[in-house]
Amino acid sequence: MTTGSAAIYCRISQDRTGEQAGVERQLKDCRALARKLDLTVDHVYTDNDISATSGKVRPQFEAMLSARPASIVAWHQDRLLRLTSDLEKVIALDVPVYTVTAGTLDLTTPAGRAVARTVAAWSTYEGEQKATRQRAANVQRAEAGAYAFSRRPFGYERRDGRVVIVESEASIVREGYARYLAGDSYYEIAKDWNERGVPTFTGPWSMARVRAMLRNERYAGIVTYLGETVETENRQWDPIIDRETWDAYVRMRGRRKRAGDWSTQTKHLLSGIIYCGVCGSRMLARPDHGVMKYSCTTNWCTTRRASDVEAVVEGVVIARLQDPELVSRLRQTPDVAPLEDELQTLRTRRDDLAAMLADGILSREAVADQAKALTGKIDALMRRVDALRAGSPVTDLALAESVPGRWEQLALPTKRLIVQSLVRVRVLKTRPGRRPFDPESVQIEWVSEDG
Repeated sequence: MTTGSAAIYCRISQDRTGEQAGVERQLKDCRALARKLDLTVDHVYTDNDISATSGKVRPQFEAMLSARPASIVAWHQDRLLRLTSDLEKVIALDVPVYTVTAGTLDLTTPAGRAVARTVAAWSTYEGEQKATRQRAANVQRAEAGAYAFSRRPFGYERRDGRVVIVESEASIVREGYARYLAGDSYYEIAKDWNERGVPTFTGPWSMARVRAMLRNERYAGIVTYLGETVETENRQWDPIIDRETWDAYVRMRGRRKRAGDWSTQTKHLLSGIIYCGVCGSRMLARPDHGVMKYSCTTNWCTTRRASDVEAVVEGVVIARLQDPELVSRLRQTPDVAPLEDELQTLRTRRDDLAAMLADGILSREAVADQAKALTGKIDALMRRVDALRAGSPVTDLALAESVPGRWEQLALPTKRLIVQSLVRVRVLKTRPGRRPFDPESVQIEWVSEDG
């Protein structure tokens, strides 16, 4: 009869096939074994829903090692040890290990350690094989066009075994894409949806939640697995947006990132998009003794009251956009709708080439040549559309009946985009001491072709 104290260790992985015992069953059997061996259980360590082969840290397993128990009781060796590295940690404890289903692990002798290492090696192999089979099954489902999810995505739900659109939510999804393409930031969209009471599954809308939602390519009917597009002709759900909207969103997202829109959450017009006239660093909005100021936070070269700098920049931008010559040029900007129609026609012609190849009307070489030519035209038109869309906030403002009135109605992110597209602002250093604000210390350089 064995006597002494012991720690019980239980674990259940994410495997939901029913092959593994649950924690409660393991604990019941382990306590029974401890009583049989006349062992006093000092502590129970449980890692629930953590796979030992996933690479994730098992907090309770590590805690047990740190506690250095006199002995360990587990349901089976593979509940305690699935990786050979785990086994070596337990061997270093130099304590007996008792299991309900596999007897005692004698880790104090070379033969016992060899047996345990062999079992651990095979357990690792089985875990890797199971993971390989799971990945293959996931790829197969993706290629079959399935939309697998554990948490319901906004805009879709499962109904009678099918993934269907929830129209009340889908309209919000479409609105999100349209507003982002019109210049609104994720933050501005989230703020408006919260103010309107647009429902979510849990918690309020946030910048991160809107961004994650709009980055879901499945809204455009694109099948992916681990971030890679999977080709399939059997998609099992209907898209909420068309492919053109998705492509425009991806291009707009990339353009905003390259443009350096300093922050989608900023509450201040010029924070991060104006520059120190001494060292050239970006100036950020920060409170200073209860007053908001723009400061060079890199080298602290210069600081200026935010309201003073904003008044100068807004005044110059609004005045310039009321210039009759500029307005006349902007009125000549072509509408984007005809270009979109032409794009659709070209895409349809390119799609028809596959049917003509299948019907034997065109050879593979002829289809390749024509597809290449059409793709070149499509890319050129898309660049023109993007350029017009990028300038649309400026055009909208300049052609408004009242530029100052329209400026006041614009969302902050749109104002920031307009400022960035038109001017580069540098704030010069002034002599120390309390002096009246000098508008000449704010240097404005026009960078827009229309400015």
